[in-house]
Amino acid sequence: MPLLPALVALAVTLAGIGGPSFWLDESATVSLAGRPVADMLRVFDDLDLVHAPYYLIMRPWAAVFGTGEVSLRLPSALATAAAAAGVAVLGRRCHGPLAGLLAGLAYAGGVTVSRYGQEARSYAMVAAAAVLASYLLVRAVQRDARRPWLWFAGYAPAVVLLGLLNLDAVLLVPAHAVTLLAARPGLARPGRVWAGWSAAVGVAALPLVPFGLAASGQKVQIDWLRTPTWHTVQKLPEFLASGRWLVAPVLALAVAGAVAGRRSRGTASLTALAMPWLVLPPAVLVLVSLVSDPMYTERYVFFCVPALALLTGAGLARLGTLARPAAGAAAVTAAVAVVAAVSVPEHVAIRKQDSRLDDFRAAAQAVRDHGRDGDAIVYLAGIARWGAAAYPGTFGRLRDIGQAQSPVRAENLKGRDLLPREIRGSLIRSQRVWVMRTRSIVTHQGDVVWRREQMVLTTGPWRVAGEWRFRGGMLTLLERTGPYRTST
Repeated sequence: MPLLPALVALAVTLAGIGGPSFWLDESATVSLAGRPVADMLRVFDDLDLVHAPYYLIMRPWAAVFGTGEVSLRLPSALATAAAAAGVAVLGRRCHGPLAGLLAGLAYAGGVTVSRYGQEARSYAMVAAAAVLASYLLVRAVQRDARRPWLWFAGYAPAVVLLGLLNLDAVLLVPAHAVTLLAARPGLARPGRVWAGWSAAVGVAALPLVPFGLAASGQKVQIDWLRTPTWHTVQKLPEFLASGRWLVAPVLALAVAGAVAGRRSRGTASLTALAMPWLVLPPAVLVLVSLVSDPMYTERYVFFCVPALALLTGAGLARLGTLARPAAGAAAVTAAVAVVAAVSVPEHVAIRKQDSRLDDFRAAAQAVRDHGRDGDAIVYLAGIARWGAAAYPGTFGRLRDIGQAQSPVRAENLKGRDLLPREIRGSLIRSQRVWVMRTRSIVTHQGDVVWRREQMVLTTGPWRVAGEWRFRGGMLTLLERTGPYRTST
């Protein structure tokens, strides 16, 4: 039974996986996964330690399959298929085969699931690790478990994997504590279960606590996050349900599933497992972000989507039992058809080239079509160079005259820039210069960016040979129209 949701998830995720352009976060994966491990490790002293385990997983994959869009996104697609199978198994164990099958299919067909299954980042893997940890917990607490300590022994490394891929996902652990509290009346030996779970969590904490403390010293990486607002909270259901128009039907099914899923099948009930998993992590991140440094953004709680799929599957299964078998099957079919019909336009939208925050492929295409050997490029800030790293084969043709150190030598993602006055000579000697700005420069805007732009303009005379706007930025090509003359 779990094979069907896995195959559906893989088919849906692979459909159009190469459509969207790489965006800024994926550019980081391209840059770091393409480096030798020794060069990669030097970056983590000051930057991106929180994502280091993901990059280390991706390094051998990239060495074998390359850093193209499809190849770097394929591990996320495989993780999505594994998670769909795991959701099906969880639903079957907690609420029956039909609920499990429908839950797995609900996860497999989700727009948000496809969105992160088609991204060269860790979030699909985090969701799969959350499903694995939840499955091991459920097996450990079932009434007929002969050796629950074996399942808890597997639970500990699953939690470690979860935390190493995304520290915020460790909030699944207190959600599991709530699950155990809710399941306590049905546990055969609650004291032994709590002891086993506590021991497993303690073992998992041994590597995760020092990892978390080390990563906390790099908070500058999330200085772009903003304090949540009421609008932030309103958008969360849309994110989890995969779209504005799906909130009402999906939440209705989830509520029905939560009511139906209270019954235990010899282990923690589906409701006791899914509700804390769905609600607690986002609530904690939002509350902490309100009283302390902001830590919340939607993709950080993507690992909660499997919980909603479990409730939705149970709701669909309940819908199928409300009347005679034929009527129940018709009701389930109608509900699935409505959800699918609403989802299709969203699925199409997320597969468009410019569906992400940045369309660096369009920028690369402009360089491929209009660039010449010997052309120079000026990135108005290092973060624009980071974005261009998504397509190194194209932007690597241009002379980066503003670069003092490459990202590899600088042990970061942006490299180190020359001061504006230091690029004057190179500009004067250049006949054609590309200038690249991106949306992220706005948040890093400073006097040096303005002076760099002015240095380009004052080393002419130039004519604008082309200007290409792409989602997330703009490329301008300048051609010299005469010899440089010092202004008097």
